[in-house]
Amino acid sequence: MGCATGTIKYSLFLFNALWAILGIVVIVFGGLGIGAMPQIYAIGIMILGGIILLISLFGCCGAIRESSRMLWTYVTLLLVLLVLIIVFIVFNTRDTFKKYAIQTVEDYWQHELTRPGSMDLIQKTYSCCGRNGPGDYITIGHRNDTVPSSCCRGSNCMNPLNVFTEGCLSSVEKAFADEAITSQYCEWGLLGFDLIILALAIILAIHYSNRRRRYNY
Repeated sequence: MGCATGTIKYSLFLFNALWAILGIVVIVFGGLGIGAMPQIYAIGIMILGGIILLISLFGCCGAIRESSRMLWTYVTLLLVLLVLIIVFIVFNTRDTFKKYAIQTVEDYWQHELTRPGSMDLIQKTYSCCGRNGPGDYITIGHRNDTVPSSCCRGSNCMNPLNVFTEGCLSSVEKAFADEAITSQYCEWGLLGFDLIILALAIILAIHYSNRRRRYNY
């Protein structure tokens, strides 16, 4: 039993170390996402990362100190986090980021009408041109009916074959449809990881509780 307990103990410590790294990654992702997603989502992601980081540190301390009280508190925190993840999976609107990105394209296109160059970053990032296509620049009479250099591969528009033919609305929509699928995999992965750590923590907490009860006798 001692060998098995030691294995579980150090496995829990290892998983919590990975959990802590994941928390840091989530915080960084949320910070980088400010401006690229709704601000409330970016802040929420950073808060989630902070919670994961704190819980992991608590779990590491409980495992190393072999404290049943700390481990049961840790189990409670993991259950709360588990419920939060499940609620997020159930009620998360998959197209939130996509709608935000599409609205951003719409807003930048309106700026392009009065401040040429506003669409450059989006067009370079998503290899697209105009709101619905290169023809949009001809419609608004942009620079003698030519497209901006950001609409072309390598910023070289001398060759017509270099011009991106897809509009930014459809290009961004496709990109964020893929992001929604990736996000879904990450959510289920996070849930599965939480369940594994929760199971290890419960086993270890029960063992230390029983050991403490025997010592009290």
